[in-house]
Amino acid sequence: MESLRANIGKLLEKAEGLYMVLGFAYLGIYTAQVLVEPPADVYNSLELVSDVIYWIFAVDVALRLIYLGKGIFTVAGLVTFFRENWLALLALLLPAFRALRVLRVVLVLRGLQPFLHTRSSRVGTIVGVTFPLILFTAALSVLEAERYAEGANITTFPDAIWWSIASVTTVGYGDKFPVTGDGRFIATFLMVIGIGLFSALTALLAAWVMGEKKTEESQG
Repeated sequence: MESLRANIGKLLEKAEGLYMVLGFAYLGIYTAQVLVEPPADVYNSLELVSDVIYWIFAVDVALRLIYLGKGIFTVAGLVTFFRENWLALLALLLPAFRALRVLRVVLVLRGLQPFLHTRSSRVGTIVGVTFPLILFTAALSVLEAERYAEGANITTFPDAIWWSIASVTTVGYGDKFPVTGDGRFIATFLMVIGIGLFSALTALLAAWVMGEKKTEESQG
């Protein structure tokens, strides 16, 4: 059993780079489906590849449970598992129906998890990666939901990007807005995420500044 856990541990460690590639591939496939609008047979083939990627992440969670061993039967072990793998679990619970396709971004973030261990890397990832990814994925999702709806005013990708930026900052100019239930769900998600991201970024920057100040004081 211990040799099995050791082998699983080595496999999980080596696979981290692969997860990042798979996460971006997953989002790339969705991008092609929405922007290119390929024929049905091509679309279905791309969807099949997306499903395979999704199940690779599901197997990853299963392997992590096996690696935990007997700890899975203890409260402390479960708490540790959820704390260390909450992003992987969130990606596993990713719903498939259209309104929640915006959450495909979670699989990309799951692939980036190894790069989120330090405070500085978290700040950089939020500013340089997470924020743009959420804007982009929300724009794709709202475009997919809206462009053929009656009375829609978000019918092109530039429209969707503009709407996404206005919504995530909670400015909401009102010139572009969703008219479908799916689109409004995405808008709600985006506004809530925007508030959370800005709050998290502010807290991380404040902690970083305070840490730098304490370092200077100790050196002085």
